[in-house]
Amino acid sequence: MYKVEVDFAPMYECIASLNAFLWKQNHNAMDGGKLWVREVQARFAPVQLQRMREIITLVEDFSLAPYIWSCPGDRSVSGFMHWFEDLSAGELFEIAGRFGQSVPSNLAELRNSTSEILRAWDAGYFSGINPEILEGLSREAEARRAMLNGGNDMEVFEQATEGMRLYPAEQLKQVIIIPQYHPRPLVTSAMYDEFVFTSYSCDVLPPEEGRPAPALLRLTRALSDETRLYILRLLAGKQLNFTEIVKQVGLSKSTIHYHLIALRAAGLVIVHSSGKSVSYSLRLEALDNLPHQIGAYLES
Repeated sequence: MYKVEVDFAPMYECIASLNAFLWKQNHNAMDGGKLWVREVQARFAPVQLQRMREIITLVEDFSLAPYIWSCPGDRSVSGFMHWFEDLSAGELFEIAGRFGQSVPSNLAELRNSTSEILRAWDAGYFSGINPEILEGLSREAEARRAMLNGGNDMEVFEQATEGMRLYPAEQLKQVIIIPQYHPRPLVTSAMYDEFVFTSYSCDVLPPEEGRPAPALLRLTRALSDETRLYILRLLAGKQLNFTEIVKQVGLSKSTIHYHLIALRAAGLVIVHSSGKSVSYSLRLEALDNLPHQIGAYLES
């Protein structure tokens, strides 16, 4: 049985915000969406943006999560970067090896490229974000950590991720869950033999006055589409994998992928994950408080 640990540091959110900005395929699925991307893009010169895209392609499979988790001191952006940039090639390889990462021969070069893009991102965007975002994420991590009682690790993981069910595996020992804000409502994981790092969506800022909470919006939007309702009906009482859903619905893989993201974001499906095997089933408890949520919003 694996153990769950809750972790948070500003450096995690710096990485999450950069990935949210550069991963074009996720822009339509994110709460911030293309409007946020355009606003941030205006802060950088075209040559900087081009360099960022070049580097992110080079370091695509190089995850910093094991390094952030292993950092022994200050894990603010400046504190982490100082430690990370001072690591020798041998120390870089040692940390990567500890997590079973496939270690490229140019690891030190990848570190240097990663440092370059992160420093540019921090200077141009991340250092100026609303401090309430980081404060809220830190409070969320403390609250989630307090839920762990030594025997409810799977339940805490599923609750934090709004329906991801990670089953024990022979080698899996440690699952680190990290609250994130910028990629909301996406949940992302970096998986290794003995470790899994999962960053889960967290709404840490209140909605504008008179506006509905993001969670209520995601739920009502997910239920407003005929295809998504049909997928939920297919998943009632059984588990289907992605290929089976595509076959039964009869739409393209990209369209089904988009609908599943919306259903996942609303907490309406359970994602059953065991090794490389993933399947989906209906999560009806997401609807338990819907009438109360709508009533409370309309009467507020």
